[in-house]
Amino acid sequence: MVSSVGFSAPLDSLRLQKNDSVKVVKMPYKIIPRQATLKSLMIPGWGQLYNRQYWKLPLVAGAFVTLGMIANYNQVRYTKYRGYYYVVSLHADDPTYVPPATVAVPYEDGVTRDLDVNQLKRINDGFRRNRDYTYIGMVLAWALNVVDANVSAHLKTFDVSDDLSLRVKPIMEMDPLSQGMVSGLSLSFNFKK
Repeated sequence: MVSSVGFSAPLDSLRLQKNDSVKVVKMPYKIIPRQATLKSLMIPGWGQLYNRQYWKLPLVAGAFVTLGMIANYNQVRYTKYRGYYYVVSLHADDPTYVPPATVAVPYEDGVTRDLDVNQLKRINDGFRRNRDYTYIGMVLAWALNVVDANVSAHLKTFDVSDDLSLRVKPIMEMDPLSQGMVSGLSLSFNFKK
């Protein structure tokens, strides 16, 4: 945009020239729902920042940090027990190999417990399942973040002026099919700008 004095102005401001003085007038902040949606798709919480709903950012960040910590917890334990399980089941194809009845597994509390192969497999599968459910939860949280940014942007651009009106009036007319009188209600919406 080029003004009358020959310099370009940013799109978010309007420069007016009056008696050799330049006045900068800020344009109102306009929220575009598509931009809010795309920004939330790229980075969780960016759409909420774009919508100027700053109080939602700690909620979005907290959800992703919590889910990330849960996924990490389950991944660490899954790899630990998978290692013990593979040591026991590594020679399953060898007919001369006799697996040990139990395997000594050190726990986080410092106690070593003897677990058999079935217990190791059940623990291993449980941590893997919990980790996978947490990843699904992350995808759902991301989708919820995008939907929230889109809906909030649409609600912020919704017209809630006093110029909206609804008029209800009863009607009575002749029905051509039944050749009788039909009663009903007529609803009229008026939108004024």
